[in-house]
Amino acid sequence: MLSKILPHRRHGSADSARSGSSMGSIRSTNSNSEIEKYFTILNGIEEDIDAANDDVDDLGVIHETLLSTADGTRSEAIARQRDQKTAQINNHIVRLRGELNAVEQMNRNIVQNPSEEATRRSRHAVLARKLMEVLDKYRKLERESQKQYRQRMEKHIRIVMPDATDDEVREAVNNEAARSVFAMDVMSSYRSKVARRMLRDVENRDRDIHEIDNTIKLLNNMFVDMQGVVAEQQDILDNIEQAVESTHENMVDASQEIKRATWYRIKARKVECLLMRELYVICR
Repeated sequence: MLSKILPHRRHGSADSARSGSSMGSIRSTNSNSEIEKYFTILNGIEEDIDAANDDVDDLGVIHETLLSTADGTRSEAIARQRDQKTAQINNHIVRLRGELNAVEQMNRNIVQNPSEEATRRSRHAVLARKLMEVLDKYRKLERESQKQYRQRMEKHIRIVMPDATDDEVREAVNNEAARSVFAMDVMSSYRSKVARRMLRDVENRDRDIHEIDNTIKLLNNMFVDMQGVVAEQQDILDNIEQAVESTHENMVDASQEIKRATWYRIKARKVECLLMRELYVICR
């Protein structure tokens, strides 16, 4: 069943995840049960989640390098590297979320006994929470990076225009029209190479801030989606646990009833034997 939903996922896919795809061919054998295939494929998904987490760490290093680089040409090269890494992580997380959703849909549609259903859903819930943790980590990184890019913009604006007030600096950072006026002032009154480089850096950081903002919106949507999946999984697991406990209680009650019935049956036989003896004595 699962191999039909995710036909291209292969065993141990973390290495290929870094190249942008962890999909391959699954090799099923007659000796493997469906539950073994299920866990094998979910283990591969977990490895890919770990790989995505490592990519987020790598992106953090790239952000730090970009923020500490003063050379304009090198900054642009690092920014391209950051954009590529961001796109890779986004595509990776979107695919993982799609795969977990596919597994969840399959778990809903197949008929399972309570024990197996609890096992399958527990494993799926663990991975959903793990992906949520990566999403949250990624989201926090982007928010902090966006804050640092804004601070760098403010710093460069203050260097070029030391007489600017705090309100004027904030306006130049947040308002494109105000930033255009700032750019004209720089080019007309401060025509040095340093000023032009800082102006270009301000423009680049503004682009970075907008792109990070789009990434944060995407992450917020995915986080809310995964949060709903995890909450639903927990409700289902709670219901399964209650059903199992109820079944166990019913089995205990039934066992006690059987013991009670057996006791009464034995007692009835003893009474019957006594009556037969008394009847035999009377008849003699």
